[in-house]
This record gives sequence, C-alpha cells and structure tokens, in this order.
Amino acid sequence: MPGLVGIVSTRGEKVNLDLMQAMRNAIRHRDWHKMDDYVSPKGTVAVSRVHLGIINEGRQPYSARNGRVKIFLHGEIYNDQVVNSNPLDFIYQLYEKSGMGFASSLNGSFVIAIVDEEEDIVLIANDRIASKPLFCFDDGRAIYFGPEMKSLFLTPTLKRNLKLAAVADLLANGYFTREHTLIENLEAVDNATVLRITAGGVARHRYWEHPFTYGFQQEGKERSQRHYQEKLGELLRKAVSRRLRTDHTCGILLSGGYDSRGILGCYLGERDNQELHTISWGWKEDIPSSDCVVARRLAQKLGADHRFYKRPAEEVVDGFRDFILLGEGLTDEAASYGVFDRIREQQGVEIVLRGDEFFGSLSHLVYDEHTMLRSLGLRLLRNMSEYQRVLKPSYYQTFCELDAETRRYISSQCSATHLRVRKDFFEANLLVQHYLNPLNYIKTSALESFTPWLDYDIWDFMSTLPVKYRLDRFLYRKTVLEMFPELFEEFAQTGNGIDWADSFKNIPALQRLAYRELIEEQNIFSEFMDIDGLKTELDAFFAPSNSVGSQRLKAKVKTNAFKLLQLSSAAYDFAHKSVYHIRKWRGRIRDPLPPERLIMRLLILKVWGDVFVNYPVVTTSK
Repeated sequence: MPGLVGIVSTRGEKVNLDLMQAMRNAIRHRDWHKMDDYVSPKGTVAVSRVHLGIINEGRQPYSARNGRVKIFLHGEIYNDQVVNSNPLDFIYQLYEKSGMGFASSLNGSFVIAIVDEEEDIVLIANDRIASKPLFCFDDGRAIYFGPEMKSLFLTPTLKRNLKLAAVADLLANGYFTREHTLIENLEAVDNATVLRITAGGVARHRYWEHPFTYGFQQEGKERSQRHYQEKLGELLRKAVSRRLRTDHTCGILLSGGYDSRGILGCYLGERDNQELHTISWGWKEDIPSSDCVVARRLAQKLGADHRFYKRPAEEVVDGFRDFILLGEGLTDEAASYGVFDRIREQQGVEIVLRGDEFFGSLSHLVYDEHTMLRSLGLRLLRNMSEYQRVLKPSYYQTFCELDAETRRYISSQCSATHLRVRKDFFEANLLVQHYLNPLNYIKTSALESFTPWLDYDIWDFMSTLPVKYRLDRFLYRKTVLEMFPELFEEFAQTGNGIDWADSFKNIPALQRLAYRELIEEQNIFSEFMDIDGLKTELDAFFAPSNSVGSQRLKAKVKTNAFKLLQLSSAAYDFAHKSVYHIRKWRGRIRDPLPPERLIMRLLILKVWGDVFVNYPVVTTSK
C-alpha cells in the first residue's frame, strides 16, 4: 500500500499537474511514505507511485529502449526468473516479446503501468486476482486511475451521482460483488485486466480466466491422494519461499486455524535460525479456546516474539469516520487500523504473512443456486424482511430489482453446471477478489502484506483437482497436518473478532453513534430510509427485553431442534433439505440479517455519504 495513481490524456492535451499532485497526496497516508513521479515529455501522461520503501525500494519509473519506455511496478513479482534479476527489466522483456499480453506470463501481486512514449500507448495491468485495488474514471478527455477512490474524487469532472445498484449490493451482501462503486462512472478494474490507453480512448483486454469459469478440467487420469498431497506440499513450500526473498523483517499473523500454521511451518523451514515474530489481534485476548489463546500457546512453545494487539469496538466508534475515509466503505467489516503502526514500531515487522487462501469450499448444505450462493454469505435483498421495515417502499422495491439483476449478472459469470464447481468459482472470484483483497489493502498503510496461499501455481493446481479433494478443503488440511503435526496439537474453537451484537448492546457510545447518524442527522442516503421504521427497529434491538442473551437463547433452542438429527448426518441433511424445499415451494424463503449487521451497513453508507459526497475537488487551472 498505497499504489500507483495517474492521468492519461486521450485528447493530446497536457494533464493538470495540480490535480495529479493532489491525487498522489490523497493516498499518502503517512509522512514517511515515499513518492516517485513521472510526467511524459509531451505532458500528456503523469504517473506517481506512493510506497512504503520496503519492496522495490529503488526509484521508478524504470527506463528502457533508450528511455522511450517507462515502467512502474506496485507490488511484487514471484516468477523464478527474477530471483537474480531486476523485476522491472523482466516486465520490459515480456512487453517487448508479447506487447499487451505481457501480464499473462507474470506470477505476482501487482499493478503495473507501462508508458511507451514511442508508440504513444499506456498500459495498466493488474494481477489475476486483483489483489491490489485499482479504480478508474474516463471523462472523455483523460483516464484517471488510482488504488483508492478518494484520489479520483478530486477530479472536477466526476459527478457524484449515486449508483443505486451498488447501494443495493452493499445492503444485501456487505461488499460489492461486481466492479461497480457507489458513484456512477467510477469503476473498479476487474481482475486480470490490461487497460490500453491511446489517443483514441481506453480499451480493456482480459488476459486470464479462472478454469472454474467454464467447468472442471481435470488434467489426465485421476492420480492417488498421496500424489496430490506431495505436489501440494511442494507448492506450499515454494510459495512461502518466494515471498521470503527479502532481508526485511517478517511477521506471521498467527491464529488457531490451518492457514496461518501452514505458513508458519513453511516459514520455519526457510528461516529456522532467525528470530520468529508472530502476531495476533482481536477484541479480547482471553476468550477460552479462541484463536488468540491457541496462537499464544503455540508461539510460547516455539519461543517466538509474540504479541497480541487489542482492537476493541470502542476504537472503531472513536475513529469511525477515519475508518470510512481509509476503507472507503468497500466492506462492512468495521475496524481501526492504528494497530499496524504499533506492530511496525514495537516488533520491527515490515512485512506480514497472512493466510488468505483458496483451497476449495466448505461443504455447507447446497441444493441449488440459491443455497450455493447463500452458503458463501450472499443474500437476496427480497429475502430480508428487515429492509422492508427500514426502507421507503418505493426504494425497497427498486433495490430488490437491482439486487436481483446483480445476482443474475453474478450467476452468468460462470458457465459451469456442476454446483460444487460453481461454488468454488464464486468463492475464488467473489470472496477473494471483492472481499478479502480490499480488507487486506486497507490494513497495510504501515506494513506490506504477503499472501503465500494465493500463489498462482497453487491456484492452477487446485483447479485441476477432483472435486472431492476440494470439498471442506480436504486435501489442504490433510497435507498441512501431515507436514507439520507438531503445530496442530490444539485447534481453536472460536474467534477473537469483535462481537458486534454484544458491543451494540453494551457500549453506549455505539448506541449514540447509531441514533445520531441514522436518525438525527440527515444526508443523501437518508432519502432512502423510512426514519420512523428505522427508529422502531433500533428501539426494539436496544430494548432490554430483546437482549443479546435472549436472542442467543432462541438461537440455541432452534439449534437444539436438530441436535439429535446431527448424530446422523444423513438424517440431518434430509431434514434440512426437506424444510428448505417446503419453504421454497410455499414462497417463504427468508435470509434474516442480524440486526447488528444491518445497523453497521446502514452506518457505513450514511457516514460514507458525509465523507465522500462532498469530498473536495481540485479546480486550479492546467
């Protein structure tokens, strides 16, 4: 973090350098962030790189072909060919060989800008999974791009018209499941995309499609489980090794699950003789059998420099506007981010290794397209009666129609027919690209973040596996358990994330925030709300008679209704499926949204409007 920003004229006009400087400064979140600037000889292209001075520390752009080609790289390249060479020169060689197709040969996490002054072409490319966000705006005279929307909001030609389909998407799912944003004409660039910008405008070239897009394609005859385990183990070790080609201090985000401990095992194999830094964070440290408790015991066993960083709900309340300004409302996971500065200062860690991954889908109960997407956390707005009570009827109907249209679009992106393959596609394409990646980005204003398990070689391998090995991440779990048995003597039973239901109930400042922002103070998003209905919902949620304890008791009673059936998985599956199909036949499918999640999504939209709808623009002359 942060990344590349730029302006490319499509009319042969000189770009506004005052605007360019403001766009660059908008993403420079720390005084010590470093900057590299470039303006083309004709003044029609300007690109800036803002970075932490940790990876690719040298000045950019890289010059090639007698200075007529300039290359910027934000991120890292993991191809084995760059071990002893300059990654920017490697990119240039690929560009010379393949032109606009250069990115298809890269393995990495990156956004790349290539300015070919001789050909009057600018190429901007992101990686296969859009691991680093990239937004762009075309006003017909120039293309503006950057890693954060706030840099593009400075452009005076960008109108602040709300995109209602994006509003509906966030309300339904808690993040954006496609490339739109809350502002019309401001888009997130899709993964594996090269933007080709010339005097004639911008064209998009997609250089890779996930194999699950068209269906399962197993390579040759099915091999033995042992063969697959050995191959995966080799890829896991290689993925971690690729990310340790640095002298900078690394820390491991350690939890009580499989992913971080798999990374830890591979890390120890590479750097067993170096000081080990492990990190946990959360709402509370002492929750019995939680991630942080299990991680602490494991770290003590290994003699690691381990620290827990508290991230309480109170910090989120105090810095809610700062959270929106930095995170830009891309997800409904509210958090405070000062902890990352503390990690750097207290442990000297500059790079964190984290366990975002795709090893197949958890085997939730899946019977059709609806239950498949619901198992990934995606809801249909029309199935959430909560919104019918808090939105004005006309907007509720509009949002339901737009949400249904988005769902149809999402479903059309995968032509595979096998339901489990479709689920794997959507988990990889939606959860990783649109949910995990934005969360990862906004956590790294002080630290670089590497995600070894998202290595392309692992993805390619997983896409060739028989479905049975991806179900419940079976092959991955089996592999790391056998690779590092000493790291898996204890498993966490619960997490350390903020319990928002409890927090809203017991922290008066959160209640005041909800009433103040949603009821008392109005802005553009208030137009959608039935204020009386919303107040009734808040009053009911915060009333003592509707305590979190009683809600949990009801949930426990409901769960116990199936407890005996769970003794027989077949009986449980049959009962669950029967109930679902009866409800579907009767048109009574409901996907209730927890009230604390409803409140958080509405808060994010409301405060987003305060922060960004009237965000300043740069009006100085060119």
